[in-house]
Amino acid sequence: MVLWGLHTLQARAVARRGFLRRRIQTPVGDVHVLDAPGTGDLPTVVLLHGLSASGADYEPLLHRLRRHHRRVVAPDLLGHGLSHDPGSSLRLEDLQTALVHALDELIDEPAWVFGNSLGGAAAVRYTTLRPERVKGLLLSSPGGAPMETGSMEAFLRVFDLQNHGEALAFMDNISRQSGVARHVYAFVARQRFRRASVRALIRDFAPQSALSPGDLAALTMPTLVLWGTDERILPESHLPFWREHLPDHAELQEPGGYTHAPFMDHADDLTARLVAFVRGAEGGRS
Repeated sequence: MVLWGLHTLQARAVARRGFLRRRIQTPVGDVHVLDAPGTGDLPTVVLLHGLSASGADYEPLLHRLRRHHRRVVAPDLLGHGLSHDPGSSLRLEDLQTALVHALDELIDEPAWVFGNSLGGAAAVRYTTLRPERVKGLLLSSPGGAPMETGSMEAFLRVFDLQNHGEALAFMDNISRQSGVARHVYAFVARQRFRRASVRALIRDFAPQSALSPGDLAALTMPTLVLWGTDERILPESHLPFWREHLPDHAELQEPGGYTHAPFMDHADDLTARLVAFVRGAEGGRS
């Protein structure tokens, strides 16, 4: 109940700055969406969040991107934010089903899709299913790289925050918050990772659910991958997977000082990088 209230307050804060809150019905539950027109000339951009997060977490990015894009859309993945919560029955397959159905109804033109962490993997999956609806991919510390069973189990323990100290250490690897804000973010992170739906997803992760080299090789649209020099959440082995298997036309940047969630600490620089890439790709099209 406390977590739902926090998500509601967050979504209302974004809505007060011009975003419409919508609910899209899907076969596996409704999806909550933040949706706003922009004042720019670039195509629609969709932002997909990471594990335990929500679309409203992108608030520092949402308002900046509105200045450059015609429309900005940020859904809450199933079992996250204010979307339908299946609790302990949530599976990765349902997450993807809800996302595909929601975006099919929401998006009226091919869009650019931004994804961070789990949202990055979800963006690639969506692209393989709906390539005609994706103009380009913008990925920041994307998840989904293959791991052996033992390595995956060790990695997933990162999200098992048993106490406030572990939550603080986790947040220090996510962003550069300090003072009271650091403690608030740590408290919220711990509540989010205790959510039954999030725990169910963590249990559902398995080696066979990872992306394959073929998934990356099949990306024909413009693709940007950002992997910060201060990435401390994803294993070091993940970056070589992306570097080796991305198609030749894709661009991989390693920004200095970027952590796992650069939208929290580097919103201006991140916006500039995303917009520059999109403009370059759009300008190069006939």
